[in-house]
Amino acid sequence: MRSRRERRESREVAKPPPEASGRVDGGGPWGPTPFDLPERGGNGRAIILVALIGGALLIALAGLWILVYLRTT
Repeated sequence: MRSRRERRESREVAKPPPEASGRVDGGGPWGPTPFDLPERGGNGRAIILVALIGGALLIALAGLWILVYLRTT
């Protein structure tokens, strides 16, 4: 026969410090964190630039590899 599980009262595990109640400048009640997300759409150009440079680098490496392969065979 199974016994019923006891229910525990829900309680708050951690509370922000009392001096944090007035903070508004990002990061919430705990203040700013090093993991705050950047603003939306602010780095689209950088992503495209890195993708283009990475693609060009991969094409150059593939070309060099093919050149070396053809010269050695």
